[in-house]
Amino acid sequence: MKIAILGGSFNPPHLGHLLMARQTLEFTDVDEVWLAPCYNHTFQKHLAPINDRVAMTKMLVEDKIKFCDEEIKNKLSGDSIDLLNILKKKCPRDQFYFIIGSDNLAGFKRWGRWEKLITENDFLIFPRPGFSTHLVDYDLDNKKYRFELVKNDLLVITNISSTIVRERIENKLLINHLVPDNLVKYIVNNNLYR
Repeated sequence: MKIAILGGSFNPPHLGHLLMARQTLEFTDVDEVWLAPCYNHTFQKHLAPINDRVAMTKMLVEDKIKFCDEEIKNKLSGDSIDLLNILKKKCPRDQFYFIIGSDNLAGFKRWGRWEKLITENDFLIFPRPGFSTHLVDYDLDNKKYRFELVKNDLLVITNISSTIVRERIENKLLINHLVPDNLVKYIVNNNLYR
C-alpha cells in the first residue's frame, strides 16, 4: 500500500489540511493519507495541549484519511525522519511518502537531519500560493532527492493556515469557512486560542 503522511502541528487542523489530503488521494496513486500531529515541534512553537490537537485532528478522519499517533505514542522530538523510520519498520511492506507544502521548502534545511531525511524518503510537494515549487530555487535540485509535485488542472490551492485561523480567533473573527463545523464547536467549547 502507498501511504502519504501529512505531518504537522495541527494547531488547529483546518480545511486546508483536508484539501491537501483529499487531493493527494485524487491526483496521485497514494492509497491512504495519514494525519500525524507532532508531539513536540522542531522549532519550539507554542502549541495547544496535545490531547486537544489529537481530538481536533481526529475530526478530519474520513474513509481513506486516517489518524496516525506514532509520533505521540513515542513522544518524538518533531523530526520527521524519526516518525518515518518508525513507520517503515512497523509496516515494511508499505511505501511511505511525506507531504510537504511548498511554503516549507524555503526552510527545509532547518529540519532535523534533513539530508538523511531527503535522501532516504519520498516526498510529495503540495503547491501553496506565493511559494515556488521549483526545487532549484531552494538549492534542493539534486537527482538523489525524491520529490514529486502534486499537480492537476483541477487542483485547488489555498493560503488557509493554522496561523490565520488562530489570528482570526484572537481578533474575534469567524473561522467557519476555514475549519469544519464540529471543529469550530470544539475550539469554542474548550476556549482554545483566545
